[in-house]
Amino acid sequence: MIPRRIRHPSAPSISLAAQAEAELSQSKIWLSFPPTLESRYKLDRAEERSREQRAFFRISLLLYVAIGVIMKLAGVTHISWSGYLFQMAGATAAVSLLTYYVLKTTTSDVVRETASLACCLIASLAAILVTYSKPATIQDLIIAALPANYVLMFMRLRFPFAFIFALVTFASYATSVLLRLTLTPSEQTFLVTFMAIICLPALVGVHSLEKASRRVYLHGLLQHLRLKQMAAENSTLSKLSMTDPLTQTANRRRLDEELSAFFAAGRLRGALLLIDVDRFKSFNDKYGHQAGDMCLQQVARCLASHLRRRDLLARFGGEEFAVLLTDVTTSEAVSMAERLRMAVEVYPIEIKGERFNVTVSIGVAVSDMHGIPKTLIESADVALYAAKNAGRNQISFSSEKRFGQTGFFD
Repeated sequence: MIPRRIRHPSAPSISLAAQAEAELSQSKIWLSFPPTLESRYKLDRAEERSREQRAFFRISLLLYVAIGVIMKLAGVTHISWSGYLFQMAGATAAVSLLTYYVLKTTTSDVVRETASLACCLIASLAAILVTYSKPATIQDLIIAALPANYVLMFMRLRFPFAFIFALVTFASYATSVLLRLTLTPSEQTFLVTFMAIICLPALVGVHSLEKASRRVYLHGLLQHLRLKQMAAENSTLSKLSMTDPLTQTANRRRLDEELSAFFAAGRLRGALLLIDVDRFKSFNDKYGHQAGDMCLQQVARCLASHLRRRDLLARFGGEEFAVLLTDVTTSEAVSMAERLRMAVEVYPIEIKGERFNVTVSIGVAVSDMHGIPKTLIESADVALYAAKNAGRNQISFSSEKRFGQTGFFD
């Protein structure tokens, strides 16, 4: 048995999936969902519902006229063509206006469904009114009841509106029959019963069809939500597989993929910076590995804060970071490397209430000098070792010319 709180319409904490599963697990006569799910249902169905209704009314107007002519010719001996033309022209014009100006433009579910109900009532009541306004036989009165049957069987009104339609149409028809004094009581009983037979089973069919349609929607919604959840989980897993867990920067795998994509796209204006935290082993030995991890995290934050949005910062391994710069010249890459070196040099590393300063050495390699990712990485690595051998806290270009703390050639 479904707990009361799951069925409660005002439970905002219940997910759409849980509400959908709860609705599918129970059988109820009243066709409604909890408010949140009902709103989602109407929103998801709005565009399709609008197209469906406009198409039904366009086709039905043609059938309304064509079948009406056939029935008049087949079942009526003395046809009042003026009354019939008034019925056809008036109903057709009214329904066409509602279809074009309301059903085509409205975004309100209530307005759209009410307009559909109005269209159906206009067509059905027009037939009853025209028949009532003239001397008519039983055949005429039977024909006047048929539009109601067509509406309930084929127009796909939602059940509350179909119920209102059936009630209004039945009351109007029964009134017109009972007020016609030319009919005997037995004929009146027959016609009223005939109308009831038309309406009641059709209403049951409308209810069953809408219930089935709603259940199909719930199954589709559950599948959509599950696929969406799977996509989100896959995206999260993919992001985790491309992220260094310690520094939350890109990892080596992500760097390799971005480098491959960079060269595959034929983009030559770019550079790779390899950044090494100076004397990090000594820092680790002195303050411990936990302090070393915190140091790397803060160095990563410092580097990231000075990069552009399109640049990629990755942990290359151990205490080394890599930066892929896109759309930069050689001088711009060197300037960026110098800014990063200076930023780290003055950045306060805070560990357990104490402040430290560390420095970095940076090797710069420019992509227009190298054709594949491997050679670009090797060139940046050579430049990095040159900077470290020159005394650290420096940047070095892959041409073996080195830049000191001021950023100029030595």
